[in-house]
Amino acid sequence: MALSSRICYLKCVRNTQKRINLPHEKPVMIGRNEETGITDLHVSRNHLECTADLNNSKVLVKTLGKSHSGCNGYALLQGETYSLKHGDTIEVRLGFHEFDVIFESSSDDEERPAKKQKMDCFKLNSKTSSNTFTKSGKWEEIDGRELLIYTADKCVPQSAIAAFDLDGTIIKTKSGARFPKDPDDWVLNFNNIPQKLQQLHEEDHKIVFFTNQSGLGNDFSKLKGYKGKIEAIIAKLAVPTQVFIATSKSIYRKPAPGMWNVLTEAKNGNVDVDIDKSFFVGDAAGREKNWAPKKNKDHSICDRLFALNLGLKFYTPEEYFLKASSVSHIMPEFDPRVVADETYPQISTDKQEVIIMVGSPGSGKSYFCKSQLLPKGYVLVSRDKLGTWQKCAKMLEDCIQRKQSVVIDNTNPDKDSRQRFIDVAKRNSVACRCFVMTTTHRQAKHNNRFREMTDKSHVAVGDLVLNSYKKGYQEPEMSEGFSEIVKIPFIPKFDKAEHEKLYRMFLLED
Repeated sequence: MALSSRICYLKCVRNTQKRINLPHEKPVMIGRNEETGITDLHVSRNHLECTADLNNSKVLVKTLGKSHSGCNGYALLQGETYSLKHGDTIEVRLGFHEFDVIFESSSDDEERPAKKQKMDCFKLNSKTSSNTFTKSGKWEEIDGRELLIYTADKCVPQSAIAAFDLDGTIIKTKSGARFPKDPDDWVLNFNNIPQKLQQLHEEDHKIVFFTNQSGLGNDFSKLKGYKGKIEAIIAKLAVPTQVFIATSKSIYRKPAPGMWNVLTEAKNGNVDVDIDKSFFVGDAAGREKNWAPKKNKDHSICDRLFALNLGLKFYTPEEYFLKASSVSHIMPEFDPRVVADETYPQISTDKQEVIIMVGSPGSGKSYFCKSQLLPKGYVLVSRDKLGTWQKCAKMLEDCIQRKQSVVIDNTNPDKDSRQRFIDVAKRNSVACRCFVMTTTHRQAKHNNRFREMTDKSHVAVGDLVLNSYKKGYQEPEMSEGFSEIVKIPFIPKFDKAEHEKLYRMFLLED
């Protein structure tokens, strides 16, 4: 029989002196206002409508705000009405601004604390809690926030890893926009995702999310909002999950293996991962436009390449969650797994000469000069060191006067940039050869990405510079005044075995 009550109020968990009275059958709006003390901009002024029924000792709570609310660790579905009892805890925004529901009896006897009810938002499995799935977990920061890790409570090490991308795989934007407008702009991508993940959990898989989020950087406000978003997603799924978030273009960003390496080497409780029992699901799969009716081209292929780098089975979200058939995809034109084993051509000459190098950043041009030409007595002239082409031309003139052979280690992509030095050599009656790096544009981008990951002292070369070189490139011709044009291949050299292993992985996202 229901307990007859005369008083009902919400008591702030953090400040027990703060109370919000709920009169009998009169709706009270709970939100961002002076009465609640909530100033959180993610909470609207009318976030929850609470109506007390003193006769039956229950409070009807209707969700109105855009940000998810919660009760007893569960996310409340938006636009739904829930019946709460004495002792339940309302989270005005999921995980924040907690208030206990309190009924005080007209009796002088101390009221028994009520057991918190099991909400019907989610179906829980036996490996979470018999009563609730709590939203608590642990956050970690690696390498100055280049990698963030969230580990939910009860997320235990397993040999089988069920790994997923996040955006476009587990969630999508609620607004329909390509990128989320705010931390609350998300919904589950498919309705059966919670059930699928719970089944995997019951079958002794560890659920892990890997996501690239370079937009976070060191923006504290964005970072705080995103952490709240992750916690809300895990609470919605009600499955213990570990989340890896790459916040910059470092070794941790997919398709590079950094996040996976941290998982297997440090964040799986010394339990060896069984690759054959593990898999990865992601939407960046390299599918072309109209891979399904009216579907856009995938924004990249990094998820497929991430799995390929690690030797994991790969599925698209449609293949895994909807049992759809696989569709064709386009692989990158440069495959680092099959870099040809080449040798440098014979380059020696007894005569004084000028060599003009032609090659983009990352083509191996500078390494070739230092390893093959400088030991033979060539003087290196470089704009990187001198600053302007005029200074390079002046140094070239001086070296020729001293009877020295010279190599011009600039990119020299077009005829005009090369002609400046050809004219100096011709004026001094010195032969001029052109050494052209055969490294493709895609391999040069790969090489630059590799250097960024392995050499912190290396100055990053942006895509703008590489694309500008490609756009302005003019193939060298004998008619420019060269005595010979020599093709020079890129030959990678490694100081460490792990560097060679990394180099032979896909590092570019598209």
